[in-house]
Amino acid sequence: MDIIIPATNKPELEKTLLHLTSLGERIGNVIVVDFDKETPSLPEHKIEMLRKLVDIKYIFVNGLEYFNKSIAINVGFDFVSSEYILLCDADVLLDKSFFTISKCYWQALDAKPAVFSPQYVVESDNGQMRKGPGICFLKYEHFKAIEGYSADFTGWGMEDVDFLQRLEYVGVEKKLISHAIHLSHSDDARTRNYHSKSVQEMRLKNRALYKIKHEKKQIYGSLRHDISCISREEA
Repeated sequence: MDIIIPATNKPELEKTLLHLTSLGERIGNVIVVDFDKETPSLPEHKIEMLRKLVDIKYIFVNGLEYFNKSIAINVGFDFVSSEYILLCDADVLLDKSFFTISKCYWQALDAKPAVFSPQYVVESDNGQMRKGPGICFLKYEHFKAIEGYSADFTGWGMEDVDFLQRLEYVGVEKKLISHAIHLSHSDDARTRNYHSKSVQEMRLKNRALYKIKHEKKQIYGSLRHDISCISREEA
């Protein structure tokens, strides 16, 4: 599998990468997409250290004022060469059973198209459980079939829910399995990436957009546009 990680202003990235390499899974490329070249989530010497463990492609997106998770994932997809893709946040530690269960499913002769997400994510600071739609394990062909994520969702929230819903429109079933740990951080860390004062404000705006899109059952994301029009460079 290849792994795409959007990672702007994410100091937790190193811990997440070390965790992923410790699970013993067969990893192809780890594709990190960062919007901040001045203060990258992973300094160059850390990248070189981690390259001893796994193949890392560290991509910088150029020319955009604000971070956009959908654009980051779509740009990362342009570097994928494996049949399977894991979309993973830079601050989430997946349990090994997540991969064990999903691989057993795909090996079954009667396996139907599916995308896997954690059944729940546990906050590291207080043990609170929440949903984790931003973590997706799926096939390359299914990501491409719906043109990836939609960059129409600006700020924090709902782009992941939108992605999973559009997969359902083309017959890819969402399956919730296993769990993960979220390396907790304040809401300030979220608003800083988007230069917004309020997580709630972003959430309400994106929920309204989601409702409009899915009343029309819009299937396609912005993959083609983002790959062809967004400037980026590899570290």
